[in-house]
Amino acid sequence: MSAMFPARLLLRFLLPVLLLGFTALPVVAGEEEPESEQPRVWTSVDGRKLTGTLEEKGEDWVKLRIKDKVYKLKLEKLSQVDRDYLKTHKIRKPLVIRTELKSYKDNDLKRTLMTLDVEFTNMEENSELYLLVVWISKKKSDQRGGSVSIKEKLECFYHRDGVYSHEAGFYDNQNGDDYRGWAIRVMDMKGKIIAERASASSYLRYLKTVVTRRAPMPSGEGEDR
Repeated sequence: MSAMFPARLLLRFLLPVLLLGFTALPVVAGEEEPESEQPRVWTSVDGRKLTGTLEEKGEDWVKLRIKDKVYKLKLEKLSQVDRDYLKTHKIRKPLVIRTELKSYKDNDLKRTLMTLDVEFTNMEENSELYLLVVWISKKKSDQRGGSVSIKEKLECFYHRDGVYSHEAGFYDNQNGDDYRGWAIRVMDMKGKIIAERASASSYLRYLKTVVTRRAPMPSGEGEDR
């Protein structure tokens, strides 16, 4: 078996690349990690072995993550087998879901408009995601406490990366309702739950009680309906 690349040889033809970090949204307990690139053994033109994870690739270069650092390597340094692999391989990156809540006071209509932006990044080609948005409110007429409940729900389908806005109006009159929060569920077309998020962890329970009409179901379920 060929020896691993010595550190000094790495420095000879691997160029360090600075990476920008970002804060990821918390993952709900029980949620599976998204599928992404796995470490692979790469071979240099002179037969030496190197284990690294593919990050990016260009016309004549490739970026590999090696022990928490990313290096840029010229393709001419890799074996023909690795170069052939890179020609057809599509880099897999984890699906990233970000949310941002905005509010707008409409004095003419005497209501508060809440907008939840949901951003999808790294969606797979020719795939589609189902998004359930639940708005949670409390009636203003419930002077003695009352109960918090689902105001409305939205069911949407998206097939490419982007930022998608979802709105709900909360009227300020006595018969209106106060905004309390939101919850979302993201599923693939096979009915697998990819993510569940909420403005407060206690609001995740509304995802279990809301009645949906368009949510994908795992194969075998719903056939008797």
